[in-house]
Amino acid sequence: MSGLLFVLIFQWAYSGIGSWKYQVRDDGVITMSHARNLVDYGFIGINPSGGRVEGYSAPAQLFFYAAAYATTGVGYAAYAEMQTIVAAFSLGALLILFFERKILAFALVGLAAIFLVYLRPFLLWHGSGMENAVTHVLFLAAVLILFSLVQRERINYYLVIPVFLASISRTESIYHIGPLLVLFGGFYLVAFHDWRGCAFSLLVLGLWALFQLWRYLYFGDLSPNTAYAQKISVSNNLRPWLMLDWEHVRQAVIRGRDILNFHGGNVLLMALPSLLVLSRRKETVLLVLLLGSLALTAVFHESIFGADRMDPPRKTTHLAVVSALGAIALLYHLLRRQRMRWIAPVLALTGMIVFTMDVVNSYPIGWTAKISEHRKTKFLRILEPELLPRPMVSNPDLGAISWHKQFNVIDLGQIGSPLMTKLPSSSRADYFLYYATPDILYIHGAWTCRYRTEILNNPRFGEIYQPLEVESDPYTRANCQAALSGIYIRSDILRSSDSAERQLIDSMKTALSVERLREELEHCQSLTSGLSDCVYVARTAYRFLPEFRAQGKVDALEKIFAISRTAAFDRYLINAHRDGSAHRDAIDFIMGNDVNARAVNR
Repeated sequence: MSGLLFVLIFQWAYSGIGSWKYQVRDDGVITMSHARNLVDYGFIGINPSGGRVEGYSAPAQLFFYAAAYATTGVGYAAYAEMQTIVAAFSLGALLILFFERKILAFALVGLAAIFLVYLRPFLLWHGSGMENAVTHVLFLAAVLILFSLVQRERINYYLVIPVFLASISRTESIYHIGPLLVLFGGFYLVAFHDWRGCAFSLLVLGLWALFQLWRYLYFGDLSPNTAYAQKISVSNNLRPWLMLDWEHVRQAVIRGRDILNFHGGNVLLMALPSLLVLSRRKETVLLVLLLGSLALTAVFHESIFGADRMDPPRKTTHLAVVSALGAIALLYHLLRRQRMRWIAPVLALTGMIVFTMDVVNSYPIGWTAKISEHRKTKFLRILEPELLPRPMVSNPDLGAISWHKQFNVIDLGQIGSPLMTKLPSSSRADYFLYYATPDILYIHGAWTCRYRTEILNNPRFGEIYQPLEVESDPYTRANCQAALSGIYIRSDILRSSDSAERQLIDSMKTALSVERLREELEHCQSLTSGLSDCVYVARTAYRFLPEFRAQGKVDALEKIFAISRTAAFDRYLINAHRDGSAHRDAIDFIMGNDVNARAVNR
């Protein structure tokens, strides 16, 4: 009943907000695209052809969606809606389990739901289709589990699984969950003189460590590609703290105060000390410590991991759940005391009046997946007459375009493409214009300005691309007048082109042949001397790589490209789906060779 009450109140709140403001954000679809790739093609990435990439920050959501998609084939929009409803139900169901008197708790859970829907950052991101809803449930479940283990004085080791899932709700979630485990283990030892609480915490931390080892072995790095793309460096962010930079500390405290205000944390500051006065039961003391820890880590999250690029409160919306739990826990204990019952309705009424007077209006969050869907449709309309199998497209909006698996994608936003992220500017231009050379490019706004010098104004770009729909939009006119936003297509892949690449593509469409690729590579290298002149052969193999994988011919392809002048890059294209570190050799090769030096030592 509590779960259903939560769903009803949440749906009532959402009904008054335009769906375009919050539903199905493109960054959530990026995570689901990785999950679909795992189910459909057997590896975590965004492209049917490869390779592996950790272009997401929400491992738990990835695995949940992969399971849902594998069993039902559910699309990303339907899943996002289902996730919002199931998560709302779960919050209501979990909250009531903290309390013994269920009828009283049921009324307080309804109050918590009303409290949460007035916290607009929480409400909007909960319904966004991103990992926030998953984080809200898993963090609350972790607190409930630790609370219940103390309340019952019994350790159930199977409960390490949901707490572990909470630690991977986001890539950095151990920052929030780790302190909870330390507090729990220490509290259990002091309260019961029993080491099993420490053992429970160590089991969770052990699973988390094994997961990090798997990440390193699978992706070849402990930092996700998202961290490189968004230039998130924990060590750099911690340095001012270690150097006692008091101005940095002051700014961090100011930002932390804003986080508290966004998520109702001021209520929590009042509730926690009051709870300690009202109840000295062991589980209540632990609850105060756990909620206080989550509030503290949320307050300083931005100063350690950087501000969220879409909306500053986004990565700490779980603090709203923490605040709601603290508030109703205080009211619950007040109502259980005969002499203090009158205080509870006064506090609740006052709090509601203050909240309704100071509520933040709804606002658009992130980027809707509908924009990416529109671009996908436009790409298909342009490319359909060219009869081009599995086109390589490049644009800054990755989600829906990559989810449908109709294209291979080079991400101008960088989070889905390790080479775009990790190469320096000059080498990135070489990679984009001489090696990857996507079939179609769409660029706009700030991205046009960002890539103006290294790509759009590069002489090579004008040689190989022709404009289709380009214009100077208001942003570029104001910030980079010489660059044009819009759609560009590569001349060599047009159906009317007589290029060697187009002929090879048509030949492979007719009959997929490893031998034909070998002959083309040998022929090309016998006629040309430029370093990147023959890389089109590997690009063509990459275009058809899912079919070659199905035929078990990847090893044969790898042997062919061992003789290539660009072998390191070619191996990356062929092997990146099964080797997460393959991009390293490709990066070293591109950075170590000037592609403009057309003569090659044979």
